[in-house]
Order: sequence, then structure tokens, then C-alpha cells
Amino acid sequence: MNFGIKKDDIVHNSGHSPGITGIPISAERIIGYYIHLGGMIVKYILAEMVTERLIREIGMVAKPLPEQIKILETELPTGKARFESALYQAEKLKKITIGKRSLGNDGGGTVVMMVADDTYDIPFILADIAFDSIGKGSITTGFQLRPLVKDEESTKKYIDPFLTWYNGIDKLPSEPVHLDIGEFLKANPAPLNYLGRIPYDYLDEVLKFTEQFFDILLDIYWKAEPVTDAQRRKKMEAFRSEYNQNIFGDDFSGKMLIKAFGRKTAALFYDYLVYL
Repeated sequence: MNFGIKKDDIVHNSGHSPGITGIPISAERIIGYYIHLGGMIVKYILAEMVTERLIREIGMVAKPLPEQIKILETELPTGKARFESALYQAEKLKKITIGKRSLGNDGGGTVVMMVADDTYDIPFILADIAFDSIGKGSITTGFQLRPLVKDEESTKKYIDPFLTWYNGIDKLPSEPVHLDIGEFLKANPAPLNYLGRIPYDYLDEVLKFTEQFFDILLDIYWKAEPVTDAQRRKKMEAFRSEYNQNIFGDDFSGKMLIKAFGRKTAALFYDYLVYL
């Protein structure tokens, strides 16, 4: 997929000061998010950070999405739940999902997923920031990279660049998060997976590590080339097939969507927004 966009045509970040891991971050931009969002909308801060950045830096454009899954709403014992999804694409990426969710009056957050075109072995990427309550409580923070081929090449290209970043975010105080996942995900854990409930007082640090995560990711994105080796392509296709066959029933989110909206709606949601 080619949108006629070249790396040199994209405006990149500049004038940044060193961040926690030594990777440039923009304090001015993070402050800007607070000013722009204000109050309750802070719970969608990841959507604001990522949407604006990916449009500017990789030329992300919207893709059609069925009306029946753009906004899903239901009543839960804890209050009204709302899920608002947007689907995008870019050169090298056939699917970029940005989903906002809210629960009750204050709780909510954003999940971002990125899926590479079939000719690239860029890992499946997930970033998730959710709030118990704005201004107090905790921030459930998740980052995941799942390479399409389990080998030394993938580890060197896609996991090793994140190790310093991971060691940094892992030092933040946090409590474990336990998800109800199935046997496939238990047997196939992501080689890079951070998930923790971080005190709200550390929001600035969470946002800095989030920006650094996408700094590293976009550097990998620009370096990625189409895979021409036939055997590696077969391994990529086999992983996608196995993952797509198992994730719907294994994933915590899939189980929740089936329970709340029924299997047909949940299956359509996964077809457009989740499958590799």
C-alpha cells in the first residue's frame, strides 16, 4: 500500500529536550495536551497524542468503518459503558485502530492497535492508557509488541530497541493487572509486554514514556522494508492465521464484547478493528 508519502515529506519532531531514557520528548507538547483537553477529556489523552502525531508523521488517513460498530453503548452494574472506534491506515500499515472507551462518570481511556501490511513483518502493536477516575486513583497502562516471526532477527530489530525504555517504565510504582485470557494467549505471551496500574500522581511520567514508546516505534517503522524471503513470508502468514483463529475467544476484550453486545457485533468489531 503506497499513499505517495515519502519520509522526507513528513514533519518530524524538533527542539526536544532529553527524556527519561535519553530519547527526545517534548515537554511543551505534553503540557499542550493538558491545555487542549482539560477536565474530563484527559481520559482520552492517548487518542489525542497518537492521532495528531500519526497524521503528521506518517500520513495516517481514515478507513471506512461500519456504522454499527463506530459507537457501542451498554449499561453495566458500574454505570454506562461507551466504546467509540476509529479506523485508519498508512503506508506499511493496513490497520490503525484508535478506540476510546468510557465507564461511568469518570473512568475511561484509549487503546491503540497497529497492524502491518502483509508484506511487512512489523510487529502487532498495542498501547493502552485508562483511568479509574480523573485526578485520583490509578492509570492502567499497557504496551505490547508481538512480532510475526519468533526468531533472533525479530528480537534484534523489534524487541531490543525497547529494552532501555522497558527498564525505565518498569521502575515506576505499579500494581499488577490480571486479565482473563485464554489458553492461546497464555501459551504465546508477547515478548515485550508491560501492564501495570500506576498511581495517578505519575501521569507526567506515563505520558513521557508513552511518547518515547512511539519515538522508538516510528524509528522502526521508517526502517522497515518489505519481506522478500519466501520462507519468512510463510511464517508471517502462518502466525497471522493462527492468531486470528484464536484471539476472538481468548482475548479479555473479545469476551467482554460478546457478553455486552452479542457474538455477531463482537465478530464484526474484531474483523474490522483487531484481526491481523
